[in-house]
Amino acid sequence: MTPEEELSALREENAQLRKALNDRDEFVRRTFGRFLTDEVLEEILSGQLGIGGERRIVSIMFCDLRRSTQLSEQMDPADFIRMLNHFFSEMIEIINAWQGNILDFVGDEIVAVFGAPRPGTFSARDAVVCAVAMQRRMGAVNDWNRENGFPEISMGIGLHTGEAILGNIGSETRTKYDMIGRNVNLAARIQGYTAGGQILCSTELLYAAGDAVIINPAGAMCVTPKGILEPILLHDVIGYGKQYIHK
Repeated sequence: MTPEEELSALREENAQLRKALNDRDEFVRRTFGRFLTDEVLEEILSGQLGIGGERRIVSIMFCDLRRSTQLSEQMDPADFIRMLNHFFSEMIEIINAWQGNILDFVGDEIVAVFGAPRPGTFSARDAVVCAVAMQRRMGAVNDWNRENGFPEISMGIGLHTGEAILGNIGSETRTKYDMIGRNVNLAARIQGYTAGGQILCSTELLYAAGDAVIINPAGAMCVTPKGILEPILLHDVIGYGKQYIHK
C-alpha cells in the first residue's frame, strides 16, 4: 500500500469512528433526553460522570400519586399505563425546565434532585417553583383524563434541603446516578405526610428558597418522622413570587 493509500485508509477509518460516536451520542440523547437535563446529558457524553461519589447540599423532591394502587386494580391495565405515562410526561417537562434531575421512578413516584450533578445556586428556589408548577399543571392533566374517560388524579409533593451523597452507583458496565443519606430518607417521609394537591417542605428548604415562598400558616404541622429523634416543622407551600411561576 502506498503512503497515499495508507493516508486515505486512515481518513476513512477516522470518519467511520466519528460517525459511530455521533450515532452513539444521538442514541443517548433520544433515549434519555426526556428524563435528563442538557447538563446531565453533556456530562454523561463527556465521560465526566464516572464511578464515585461526593457530599453536597441539594434540594430533594419526592412526588407521589394518590390512590394509584386502587386505580391500577380498577382500571384496564393499558388505560392505567396510558394515564400514568401522560402524567409522567407532563411532570418530566416541568422538572427539566427548572433544572431538576429525575433519579428514579418508583411505581408512580418521582424522585428528583436539584443542585446535582452540577451545583445550583438557586436549587432550593427552583425545587419550590417546580413543585408549584407541577401542582398547577394537574388541572390540565385532569382535563386530559376526563376527555379520555379516565378518573381525576392528585399528587403530594415533599421537599427538603440537606446534605446527601451523590454519584454513580454500580459498576463500569452498569451504573445509576443516585443519592443516598439521611436527608433523602427525610424528604421521602415528608412526602408521606402530604394530602393530594399539597406541597410540604422542611424549614431547611424554606430558608434556602428565600422570602418569596408563599405558605399557608394554617397548614403547618409538627411531626416526628420515623428515624428522626426530634419533632420537625413542615410548611404548607401554596405558591411562589410571580416573577418565577410562569417559566
